[in-house]
Amino acid sequence: MVNKLLFKLVAKEVILPFFFSLGAMSLLFLTGKIFTHIEPLLAAGITFKEFLWLNLLMLPIFLFVLIPICTLLSMLIGFIRLSRDSEIIALFSCGTNPRMLLSPVIFFSFLSFLVGIFVSAFIVPNAKLHTRHFMKNITEKVLMKGIPEKRFFSPFKGLTFFVDKSTKNGRNFNGVFINDSRKKEANYTILAKRGKLDTDQKTGKVALKLFEGKLLNINDDFTALDSIDFKKYVLSLSTPKEEKYKRRGEMTTLELFKKGHDPGVSKSARKNYLIEFHKRLGIPFSSLIMGLLAAPLGIFFGRTGYSIGICAGLSAFLGYYLTIILGTILADEMILSPFLGVWIPNVLFALLTFATIRRLEKRGPILN
Repeated sequence: MVNKLLFKLVAKEVILPFFFSLGAMSLLFLTGKIFTHIEPLLAAGITFKEFLWLNLLMLPIFLFVLIPICTLLSMLIGFIRLSRDSEIIALFSCGTNPRMLLSPVIFFSFLSFLVGIFVSAFIVPNAKLHTRHFMKNITEKVLMKGIPEKRFFSPFKGLTFFVDKSTKNGRNFNGVFINDSRKKEANYTILAKRGKLDTDQKTGKVALKLFEGKLLNINDDFTALDSIDFKKYVLSLSTPKEEKYKRRGEMTTLELFKKGHDPGVSKSARKNYLIEFHKRLGIPFSSLIMGLLAAPLGIFFGRTGYSIGICAGLSAFLGYYLTIILGTILADEMILSPFLGVWIPNVLFALLTFATIRRLEKRGPILN
């Protein structure tokens, strides 16, 4: 009976803050992501229905990161409220053991972990894949409207146009400048006297045909410069309608595991696949750690107010996230293995959580 009452008590305090914080954080992250695509969206004349669909596609991408944050925030808010209203003191006075108090916390944190695993394994990859296809269609829609004259125009990341004069609704131009950095290994600058947009009906590609120009290839360290003069040059601006491959972020967790252990894949590529694989597991696992850490923090900071308690909790998550970033950088540089790069932060914060819980156990229960 006592455990059931404790379960209801904790559930009442944490469920509403969880969904409220999830909605607020999703809106915040989604707004920031949408702004990175605002130029092509406006240029394409996107409809309100298309805009809503894009938001629905992009929303799940953040969920597997937001679920641990919202688990931490909901536990903090719930236990700060219980501590401020002296309900924690009343429970300890009645002989309630802190471990009994944490049992519903473990349940809700473990539930968040399972949801995070499912989201990261299936929902996030599909959302990224469909978002890329949506943005590809939007990009082609932008390009078919033509390139405006006398302003820098970036239909998508890594490609920038500037034309001095455009005719035929922006499909023919004079005085063309293009910077193409879509490939990490090469950064091209193209200058041409004339150009025109063209579409290949068979492949579905949008291409830019350039005439009488020069192609410059500058290395990242600016130590080498290759120059090629051309009379005609065709620059592909889109990919075929059907692509036969998935990017790393668009693969399920199982697909990442298989790629990470495929001997036919290069060592560097296997490393990247395994880093992504362990992040898909490690970040959702932090829901369990953060939930258990937030409950004692909420009790300790309950008397000081919401602001200090929430700041302490968010600082803990920020510290965790920074160690994850550091670990993945070290794994990317092959200083650590992908497993250690992602899971060392989880181990460190699990130890911190254990120490915090031990301190809480020393404060209760209050017995005669």
